[in-house]
Amino acid sequence: MGDPLSRLKECRSIIFDALKDDITEITIDSSVYQLKVVFSIGSILYIRFNEFDEYGYQLIYTKKKGDFIRFDNFDDKWEIKSKPNHYHTRYNGEIIESPMIGVPSKDMQKLIKIIKKSLF
Repeated sequence: MGDPLSRLKECRSIIFDALKDDITEITIDSSVYQLKVVFSIGSILYIRFNEFDEYGYQLIYTKKKGDFIRFDNFDDKWEIKSKPNHYHTRYNGEIIESPMIGVPSKDMQKLIKIIKKSLF
């Protein structure tokens, strides 16, 4: 799938192009392969990749407990059709099928739609 840093840079480019007017900070921490996007309303998006083709996209809406969503494939214990890809829902953390597959060129457009719908 590519190296983690290249995938993060691709995500950064796609997200910045689509949401630049709503972003106050966008940084990559190459030591942990993490992209951090801070939005003007205070919500934060974290994107992570590793050398094992694992990914995580977490959107933190507020500091309230459970006020986030996460898409990842870090484990495969969930009995769903999209396994190992899964989605942690907002507030209750229920695990359901995920439309994400860990490919920035496909996933970022889906994630941007979710961000626009839920934040702006």
